[in-house]
Amino acid sequence: MSDASVITAAPAGMAGADPVAAASDQTLAERVEQLAQRYPDDVGRVIGLLNDVQDECGYLPEEALRAIADLCDVSFEELVASARFFKTLSTEPVGKVVIEVCDGTACHTQGAVRLAQTMADRLGIEVGQMTPDGLFTLRLVHCVGACSVAPVAVVAGVAYGRVKPSDADGVIEHAHAALEEVDRHGE
Repeated sequence: MSDASVITAAPAGMAGADPVAAASDQTLAERVEQLAQRYPDDVGRVIGLLNDVQDECGYLPEEALRAIADLCDVSFEELVASARFFKTLSTEPVGKVVIEVCDGTACHTQGAVRLAQTMADRLGIEVGQMTPDGLFTLRLVHCVGACSVAPVAVVAGVAYGRVKPSDADGVIEHAHAALEEVDRHGE
C-alpha cells in the first residue's frame, strides 16, 4: 500500500467459528449458563455474556440471545436492541476476518465511503455484507479514534491509516494474510 501505515494491533477473534463447535457438545443455552457463572451478580452480566458469546461464536446467534434473555430475566426484544446498540456486537454471522472502514467525520471527509465502496467492489459484495464464502465481512463503522491519519481501515484489529481507494487491493491482501493467521491458529 502506498503511504498507508499500520497504526495498532490486536488479536483476531473467533469470527466465523461454528458456535456449537466452540463449546464442544454443549448447546448454546448450556454454554451461556456456564459462562454466566463468571458473573455472580447481575451487574454487568448481560453485557458480559453478550461479549463472551460474541468472542466464542463471532456473532450473537438467536439461540444464545434467547438463553441470555431467560437467564438475565430481560425480554428478548430488549436484549436484541441492546446488542444492536453496540457496534462491536453483531446479531448476524460475520466472516472469519472483518474489514472495517472508519466513517467518522475526519475519515468521511477524506473519502471513506469511496474507499469502502472500492473494497466492496473488489470483494464482490456490498458494504455491510459478508462474502459468499464466509471469509470476509466489510463494514463502514463510526469513528475508530485515529482521525489524524484519516481515512482508516481496520483489518482483524490492525488499523491502517491514510488509506486511499487505490490502496484497496493492499488492504484486502492484509485481510488474506489475517485469514491465514486465523486458519493457522484454528480460530
